[in-house]
Amino acid sequence: MTEDAYVYVAGPLSDSPPEYLANVARMSRAARRMTRLGLVPINPAADLVEGLIDQWPLSIEDYQARSMSLLRLLAGRRGCLYVIARVHDDGRESAGVAAEIAEAGRLGIPLFESEVDLLRWAVA
Repeated sequence: MTEDAYVYVAGPLSDSPPEYLANVARMSRAARRMTRLGLVPINPAADLVEGLIDQWPLSIEDYQARSMSLLRLLAGRRGCLYVIARVHDDGRESAGVAAEIAEAGRLGIPLFESEVDLLRWAVA
């Protein structure tokens, strides 16, 4: 049996509702594509559903801390960080993505920004 390949999908999110929803959709499409390719995606944007079903909102810090904890699960496993974008629509660097990249580097988790490179890693 082949070991599962975990892919943490990273991309900018925003407090701007239109951009936030567009970024959630982009990250979710990437995660679904990874699933169809036989990989196991971790999509931090999927917490949108939890935000919709509970009347008591979590803070942005709670969401960010949980996402980092999910990324840390990949340390020592066959997992990688797949960055689909580093900047917001207005050109600002995403602090969240930068933090995820730094943490992946600290933990020795491979980083990919190209699906082609990601797939090469996954089949190796």
